[in-house]
Amino acid sequence: METRTILQIVLGVVISLIVVAGVLMVIALTRDAEMVIVEQAVVEQREARERKNPWADQGDAAIALVQRSRVKGLAEEAGDDAEPATVGALMADEGFISEKLKISGPESAGWQAQWWGETRFGPSFFLVRYAFKDANVEVGPAWLVDLKTQKVVPKNVLASVASNPTKGVESKYYDKARQVVSAMTSHRFPAGINLGGALLLYFEQREGSGEGDTVLGWTIDHDRDNLFRAYFQWTEGGEQSYAEFEFDFDKRALRAVNLQAAQIMRVGEEFEPTDRVSIMPGTYDPTQRVAANRWLGGARQQCRQPRHRDGCKALATLLDQNELIETLEWLLTARSDTAEAFEACKEERKCRWMPEARGEGIYRIKYIYNLGGEEETLAWDVNLRKDQVEAAGRISQLSQRAVNPRG
Repeated sequence: METRTILQIVLGVVISLIVVAGVLMVIALTRDAEMVIVEQAVVEQREARERKNPWADQGDAAIALVQRSRVKGLAEEAGDDAEPATVGALMADEGFISEKLKISGPESAGWQAQWWGETRFGPSFFLVRYAFKDANVEVGPAWLVDLKTQKVVPKNVLASVASNPTKGVESKYYDKARQVVSAMTSHRFPAGINLGGALLLYFEQREGSGEGDTVLGWTIDHDRDNLFRAYFQWTEGGEQSYAEFEFDFDKRALRAVNLQAAQIMRVGEEFEPTDRVSIMPGTYDPTQRVAANRWLGGARQQCRQPRHRDGCKALATLLDQNELIETLEWLLTARSDTAEAFEACKEERKCRWMPEARGEGIYRIKYIYNLGGEEETLAWDVNLRKDQVEAAGRISQLSQRAVNPRG
């Protein structure tokens, strides 16, 4: 082989090695640069997350701003020389809390602040609440605070009452716990059953109920505008639980918020369409506007006699609680074969009301029923002097708490 050819081959090999080495070096340098860029981006993201917003720890300042806010309306009532009242001082007044805010059962949990900087409002906003703990939930007046502008705005009706008692109590959402529960428990599912009946069936169908398990009932908290938060609370196995609903007071619209509420709603949605049984005595008509005319036929004359008068009045006190009666009717509807079979039970006196005198002005009202098995009893104690009705059994207590707010 000629010397020239050999040199060309060697030169080609050398050039190829140089090219390969260059490519490898470029790849290595590019990869290192990409890794540096990625690592730098990760560090910057981590630092951004860890970097504290200067507003985030200003909860105490937000609370103080609400506390020193002047209460409107009270200065005019007290006179020009009186020192202006503050929201903080008003919230320390137990009489104001019970008489104006209508809070008497829950215990005070004090002032709380939640940073709302990550919401659409902006980094300087806080939600400030004077909280009251009722079993497992907290309720109470709440304000929206902007520390940047030093502005305080009531978020719910209780805060409006605390900031301006005169105007606050004029709100159509003021002191509406009973109306909210009434409207909610009257909510109808496709089969006709109401929420009160679904609640009763939900707890009756639950397995594993043990000693100490108890239903606490409804806690109502106004959220904002026309929206209320409603919590149906109970204890199970020593632990507290609740079903949370959102209720639109104006539209009478009900929405389940948590899993427990959705499970209760499912009971109503899956209930098979059927006629509701009636536990109302044939001798009583609760739709009559005049109470004296509600007893019909011979029962009216009998109830006018002195020895029967109080017993009839005690029974009527219970029968006039329409929502309670309907809730019980849905429970017995689920237990009976048909509404017609239940009417036969009434005719045979196996399903009947029975009042018993227990003392001065106190009567034990029983509903006794036998739907083909053992005789069972629902019972309440009616105190005519105090105009009070107290449940005297597990199911009667559950039905009463299903249609009434706590307290």
